[in-house]
Amino acid sequence: MTDKLRTAFDAQENACDMLGSPLTRDVVGLCHENFNRGGIIAKLVRGWQGDPLNDNVPLRLAGFAHYQALSGDENLARFYESCGGLYQAADRPDLAIALDGVFQREEAAARRFLRSAPQTNETGRAAMLLLGFSEVSKRLGLPLRLREMGASAGLNLFFDQFHYRLAMDEGTLLWGDETSPLTLAATWRGGPNVRATPLQLSEKIDIASRRGCDLFPVNIQNPQERLKLQSWVWGDMPARRARLLAALAIADKAPPEIDRADAAGWVAAQIMQRPKGAATVLYHSIVWPYLGVSQRFAIESAFAQAAEDVRPDAPLVWLKMDGRELGTIARLSYRLWTGENGPEGEEVIIGPCHPHGEDLEINDDFNPV
Repeated sequence: MTDKLRTAFDAQENACDMLGSPLTRDVVGLCHENFNRGGIIAKLVRGWQGDPLNDNVPLRLAGFAHYQALSGDENLARFYESCGGLYQAADRPDLAIALDGVFQREEAAARRFLRSAPQTNETGRAAMLLLGFSEVSKRLGLPLRLREMGASAGLNLFFDQFHYRLAMDEGTLLWGDETSPLTLAATWRGGPNVRATPLQLSEKIDIASRRGCDLFPVNIQNPQERLKLQSWVWGDMPARRARLLAALAIADKAPPEIDRADAAGWVAAQIMQRPKGAATVLYHSIVWPYLGVSQRFAIESAFAQAAEDVRPDAPLVWLKMDGRELGTIARLSYRLWTGENGPEGEEVIIGPCHPHGEDLEINDDFNPV
């Protein structure tokens, strides 16, 4: 287990470095060093039940440190832009002291925090999912019955209420309400077929209903849970934090329905009970790697069973922005069952994308509707 924990620390340090968060990289790195010398971090994670990599133990530790900074720990807050501070490489020794201190003082709170998996509810991912939702809407011509697995606080269920500024090969594409509190900027790079046929998004995407599930749903009306959600967003990425706060302002008007449920059973119920006159779209973003093998098999089996009874007036869609394992490249794709295209349906692979939703590389053979 010690070797697995060290591998998890190494992997997360590299990921933070690649994604441009020197603060989170060094928080993870300092926790790694503390673990190696048998400090408080070793005491907290010794005997971890499960896979430290898939459970993302390093990010749980980093999330707790950020939570304490947001909660007013002055020794930590001075390093976090989210708290009005600033981190520089020369601050690393002082950061080490502050981290050791907070984990020592708040050991019981840290143990409680570590029970929860990271839940960034990254709203930037909506800039990737939008293309999938648009294609499904254009192809089926029906309102979308949105069902999000691993929804956290359910903020991306409101994707249609965001404004989008998408940099494309042909120029800038705008979509959505320009008065929205949240504007998402992303880059979509397309292959030859896309450039030959300029990509057009559905002018309006009708939503029939919105609902999600999570083992630990975040109640955005609870101040502590709201703060915890913010703690998962890396503290030196102000743009990501601003997106989250803007999305929360939208969701505050009508908080989404998020069921506390195991993914496999909930998915089966939602896709088997499809009302007529709407397209049921089960979707998720960076969730699949966190599921166990048995859960994945159960969800795949549920789709196989549901696919046998699809009718054109109640089609089924499985939209994914995900990778097979943590650390693998995320890919945007969807599988569509209409009742007229057989039990296997039709799989459309759109292309690889950034895990935070910054850019999408549209495959050369993708043919938009």
